[in-house]
Amino acid sequence: MDAWLVDLDEHAWSPARYANTGTRPGSRARATPEESRRAAEFTRASSTRRFLRARLAVRELLGERLAVPPAELRVARTPEGKPYLPDHPHLHISWSRSERLLLLAAADTGPIGVDIEWLRPMPAALDALATVYPALPVTAEPEVFLPAWTLLEAAVKATGLGLARGAKDVDLALGPGNTVSLRGIVGHGPPDAWYGRTEPLAASGALPAAVVAVVTRDRPPMSLNQLLGRDRPMPAPTARSSPDPFVLTL
Repeated sequence: MDAWLVDLDEHAWSPARYANTGTRPGSRARATPEESRRAAEFTRASSTRRFLRARLAVRELLGERLAVPPAELRVARTPEGKPYLPDHPHLHISWSRSERLLLLAAADTGPIGVDIEWLRPMPAALDALATVYPALPVTAEPEVFLPAWTLLEAAVKATGLGLARGAKDVDLALGPGNTVSLRGIVGHGPPDAWYGRTEPLAASGALPAAVVAVVTRDRPPMSLNQLLGRDRPMPAPTARSSPDPFVLTL
């Protein structure tokens, strides 16, 4: 399992990234016509930039992992919207973008779903959550919204059904201190074969605080620092990218 945390407001991809990968600058990813069309619909320049950089980052990073030129990497979606790689069906992928943060994950051990949300006030948050997750306890406090929402989103991304169809299958457990864990997912193999966890990301410099959720099947997800840092301390989010970009900026 690999994952990358990307700051979309930092620098664009540097030619130095290709020095040790054998990737030609001319083979870098380009926005597809559909991505360009969607980007043109944003009203803020920052939203357009973040959307396009996120899509390019996905293909650049997955291309590096698969040793495939990013421009040749095809990313498709199921009718329910789950992304997949038609030419590399063994690799399961998921990503999530929230403001300037992108989280991308890839696993060859089975389905995976991730979600990231930057921390901000959410008016009527519990009402919104209860709409898609009626099992929400009436005693839930507003602070539980983002951890519960991110874990729920990650779970339905892992199953590929999305919130509208898949939320009813997810069983969340709300614990003390507004903690949230995944009991299981019904109807997608043994419910206890699914593993989920949330992790907080502290604010750092211009990067906002956030909540991250990872859901996998048949294999417990590593802790976030291991997931993003390959068993070494996570570098500062503003560190420049390296040829081993488990934590990098874009």
